[in-house]
Amino acid sequence: MVAGTSAAQTGLPVRGPDYFRDAAELARVLGSAHAIRVRCNGRDDQYWRRYMADMLAFEAPESGNLRSSLVREFNDAFSDVSRDYLVCDSVAVAAEARFAADGQEISTRMATFYFPKRERTGKGFE
Repeated sequence: MVAGTSAAQTGLPVRGPDYFRDAAELARVLGSAHAIRVRCNGRDDQYWRRYMADMLAFEAPESGNLRSSLVREFNDAFSDVSRDYLVCDSVAVAAEARFAADGQEISTRMATFYFPKRERTGKGFE
């Protein structure tokens, strides 16, 4: 961002405390789901980790506090859930489904509240 240019002028969403809370919560949910997926399918299954990589690419592409914080949340959740679910059973599979639903809810909330809406015209987005 250029000095003196507001977020509104650049088209970037304003990121306040609620945004940071939701982004951190989404990173935790992704790390949690990833832990169970790895427990059940092995380390080669990177399904949820790819979602995290995409989130970082869009939300925190540069190194800095936000990116470090999101990575830490993902990794901490992965470690915590790995300790909580020692085997892949129906309880673990149900937990992964809950994490997925929670992640979808958070993602929808973020898309709805933190990103500018664009009017659709006959020529696409403008």
